[in-house]
Amino acid sequence: MVDDADYADRAFGNLYYPAAIHQSSVEKMRPSQVCLIIILALTLAAAASWGWRTYNEPPSSEHSIFDTIVLLSIPDLSDEDNNLRTDRWNNGQSAYKWLAPFYDALAYSREQTIRVVHYGDSQIEGDRMTFVLRRALQDRFGGNGVGLLPLYQTLDVRTSLQTIQHENRTIAPKVYRAYGPTSYRRSDGLYGPMAQVYIMDNVKVAGSEDLVWNIRTRLNGPESRFTRIRIVAEQDSFVYMPDTVSSYTLYLTGKQLIYGISAETPTGIQVDNIPMRGCAGTIFTHIDSTALSHYFDHTRTRLIIWQFSGNVVPYVKTDQQITHYVNRVKQQIRYLHQVAPAAAILMIGPSDMLYHEGGQRKSYRVLPALDKALQTAAEEERAAYWSLFDAMGGAGSMNEWIQQGLAGQDGIHFTRNGADKAGQLLSDYLLFPINNANGLH
Repeated sequence: MVDDADYADRAFGNLYYPAAIHQSSVEKMRPSQVCLIIILALTLAAAASWGWRTYNEPPSSEHSIFDTIVLLSIPDLSDEDNNLRTDRWNNGQSAYKWLAPFYDALAYSREQTIRVVHYGDSQIEGDRMTFVLRRALQDRFGGNGVGLLPLYQTLDVRTSLQTIQHENRTIAPKVYRAYGPTSYRRSDGLYGPMAQVYIMDNVKVAGSEDLVWNIRTRLNGPESRFTRIRIVAEQDSFVYMPDTVSSYTLYLTGKQLIYGISAETPTGIQVDNIPMRGCAGTIFTHIDSTALSHYFDHTRTRLIIWQFSGNVVPYVKTDQQITHYVNRVKQQIRYLHQVAPAAAILMIGPSDMLYHEGGQRKSYRVLPALDKALQTAAEEERAAYWSLFDAMGGAGSMNEWIQQGLAGQDGIHFTRNGADKAGQLLSDYLLFPINNANGLH
């Protein structure tokens, strides 16, 4: 069902970017300082000792992780060229011309990290579709890790398992989201790149100033190993490992706003899976621009995938309603260009979707017109467009996917096999100009 607070024109709180206060046992820390105290314990028995380092320092064997307290800062990437273009991609005739920043950045993936952020609705929940794309890109261009994760995971995710505890009991820190029920909104309106923020503050949730966070990867691919943890907050922090690991435990202490935690590597491709159930993709303009710009800039995000609109299909029936929705989408794409000027944007429209009429399952009549309108909007807003509707086979193709076990009986969502197929179709689309250098169209 569509998120009424998203699609309907409802009021949102004013947005600003406040400074969080961290209070710890470190003596004489000023109240105005913002920091996150991190004490690490690695669960793998293979590691005998660990070192801490700031971004440019090598690991040190002189300190134990159990007696070291450190505040790590983000690197300065201001000297990076954010306007790479080549004639190969930007020839004005290629369907891929708006993806030039992403393709150009791939040449440097062995030297630095290149990030892809995949936003979508429930169709991508649990790392569906994103998983296949991530593996294809990491296999081809290097990189490890599952990317950005929420502090508290409420979904069954295919690629990782998370727990968070306080004094050996599971605890859910206070969370605010820019989507979903309006009861989850922040009165001051601050959200991060996942359109949500978690509060470490025992005034909000008892014990939340002292948390034990654990991640364990589930599969045996490049996404299952990582060499650093990025704590995405008002001031990012990093934890480095001397070798690749598949599980890790963080002990987090203090007051802080946490946007997410990323399991990653400092080079290669990172792909974030950020699902927003019930969302129509029109909430980005309600996220503080500073928080978004900070993340996209410092993670070298070079591709943002916007995959929404399925949630509005049952409610959009006229040309006027299509125009109203598409105009709101265009505002979002402009805003994403503003906060991520170095990134390409790929829009993905709805899949085929079915409704019941007279005992039969039929494709929503609005889908071809909506898909075309979104494609036109993408071109107008300098974004690439991939039609999932056409890739599936067009109107009525969802019936065939159901018969093949690729979609559920609801006629809306893919099964795991179906999500893998859709993810492979997406990967094939993105890698086509690389695999067919002379086949651009």
